[in-house]
Amino acid sequence: MLGKLIKKVVSENFQFSLISNDFIHLYQLGGLKQRSTSDAGIALTHFIHSKWTKNNTTNTLVFNIVQFFPFINH
Repeated sequence: MLGKLIKKVVSENFQFSLISNDFIHLYQLGGLKQRSTSDAGIALTHFIHSKWTKNNTTNTLVFNIVQFFPFINH
């Protein structure tokens, strides 16, 4: 139990340091605390709208990773 507690404290401090020093990109959402799929959708929508205001076109490629790699143990 003490090992799990130490691991949690170290990982939270490490993640905080990485984010506060801008070592993680703004759009990195996976594997971080306080980030969700809703955040990913909002970031994607913001990115698309910002490109549209500059009269640029945008494309999105979406795939289901489970079906994309069917022989990997998920």
